[in-house]
Amino acid sequence: MQCKTATSPSRLPGLDRALNPYRGCGHACSYCYAQDVTRFEMSRPWGDVVEVKANIVERLRKELAKGPKGVYGIGTVTDPYQPLEKQHELTRGCLMLLRNAGARVSVLTKSDLVLRDLDILQGWKNAEVGLSIGCIDEETASVVEPGAPSPSDRFEAAAELVREGVDTYIMAAPILPNVCDSEQVLKDLVAAIADAGVRRMMWDGFNPKPMATKRLRIALENAGIGLRYPEILDNAKRTRSILLEESSRKGIALSDAF
Repeated sequence: MQCKTATSPSRLPGLDRALNPYRGCGHACSYCYAQDVTRFEMSRPWGDVVEVKANIVERLRKELAKGPKGVYGIGTVTDPYQPLEKQHELTRGCLMLLRNAGARVSVLTKSDLVLRDLDILQGWKNAEVGLSIGCIDEETASVVEPGAPSPSDRFEAAAELVREGVDTYIMAAPILPNVCDSEQVLKDLVAAIADAGVRRMMWDGFNPKPMATKRLRIALENAGIGLRYPEILDNAKRTRSILLEESSRKGIALSDAF
């Protein structure tokens, strides 16, 4: 598709502009609420259709001619490093323009493909990268995030980013209630973050939007995993408490995503 603008105003904390090179996402995460928010292809299974904004790099070039505007959030309602990025390199093209313009950027992904662009990210003082990892169990992740790289691949990517001096954080989200929020699992999550050398993490619970809730319920039921919604609120308070205690012990700064 051809987009009219490369960026749009962002209402997310700490971000001024949102840049999403794709609509839809091939990672097909069952819990993702982007479809609820964007109303994209509501009649089709999430992940089946992805629109490629083929001209986004040129649109961004024109927008940046007037100078960068605040902090650019890359990947607010899609994953900028989903499988199609390997072929189209739209995120890479946008990053090159943003770096040359001296812009500030915040990238969020759940893919180790981000390592491909280390040549751009290295030494960029105004850039940060977040790796999204809410579930560290490989089998469970394959159920709820069927098209995404494994959690271990993402932790390895985070460790590599840290070694190369890229400002890196972990987005521990969503922490699925009664699925990925046992005390031991949360401790293991924080330990893995510390082992990767990451010293900053954000966290968030599951956002029970209608489409996301339906998809997640079906995925978990098919895998024989239960999800008890009345416990979500209590679990969120308990989850935050455990994460805060463990992150403090490991010297990791914890913040709420929203």
